[in-house]
Amino acid sequence: MSFKTENKNIELQRAIVRTVAYFDMFDFPLTDFEIWKFVNLKCNLLDAQRALKKLSPEASELSFLQSKNGFYFLKGRSEIIDKRLKKYAYTDRKFKRAMRIAKIFKFIPWIKMIAISNIIGAHNLRDESDIDFFIITKTKKIWLTRFFCSSVAQTLGLRPKKGDERDKVCLNFYVGEEAMNIKNLMLGTEQCSVRKNSDDIYFKYWLINLVPIYDAGNTYKNFIRENNWIKNYFPNWRLVQTERRRYFKKGFSLFNVLNLFNGLESVFKKLQLRLMPKNMKKLMNKDTRVVINNNVLKMHVNDRRSEYNERFSNKLEEIIKNS
Repeated sequence: MSFKTENKNIELQRAIVRTVAYFDMFDFPLTDFEIWKFVNLKCNLLDAQRALKKLSPEASELSFLQSKNGFYFLKGRSEIIDKRLKKYAYTDRKFKRAMRIAKIFKFIPWIKMIAISNIIGAHNLRDESDIDFFIITKTKKIWLTRFFCSSVAQTLGLRPKKGDERDKVCLNFYVGEEAMNIKNLMLGTEQCSVRKNSDDIYFKYWLINLVPIYDAGNTYKNFIRENNWIKNYFPNWRLVQTERRRYFKKGFSLFNVLNLFNGLESVFKKLQLRLMPKNMKKLMNKDTRVVINNNVLKMHVNDRRSEYNERFSNKLEEIIKNS
């Protein structure tokens, strides 16, 4: 084996450990295919599998990882396998509920795409969690879309409240189709820890784990094309192919009468800005937590990305210390 090849193998092993460590924060063990898909280094699946064997030798004091039932996890963390399997049932229930809600929202004529967005890894939703929707709208229709989505959710009792979040729908992120490249919504360097490996890793995983459940006019494919930069971080990742039972396309809308509101975007913008909570107004456009304009409505007052970055750095340091 050449020195160059050996260095490449070591680099891949380190990248795999970082990947498994990240998902460990969410109690989510990974299969070899998932590790290959999420690792931030270009390689083929066979190379990843070979690296995993070196990282998880049986009964070795030197192993970083362990494997069981087809899953890989940090050494001593086998209990998260059961947690992942339990989450599968929770996620299946939430997907069915999300589909029912999205089938109502599809009648709002300005919606181009609805995706479930609080999934880190497949089938990884907690039983008590709400369901986050990421919505792409037609150009210059973002305020109209938000108004009618929020009104429908409020009328049907779908909005999460403190102590009552289970299976409710969170509607805090809208992007107009003219602003689908969302790279500028990552945390700025001043918001990220200066420590190594602490860039906005959560946002990157958030993007590639979006699961579209409603798509008009191949909007999801266009969205990924606009965010092609993400492949620099995940070169092995490919466009998600959603299961047919968890996806539907645009049908005939009985509510095209809503198009009568087309010229009232500015009116609905003023109305919603007036009703916006004070804490959200205070954070508005200060950084990428709360971004509010005519193209993007990102309203994450409790944005935990910096916390996840710090936790990830701590976890990597702990692994190195104990190795």
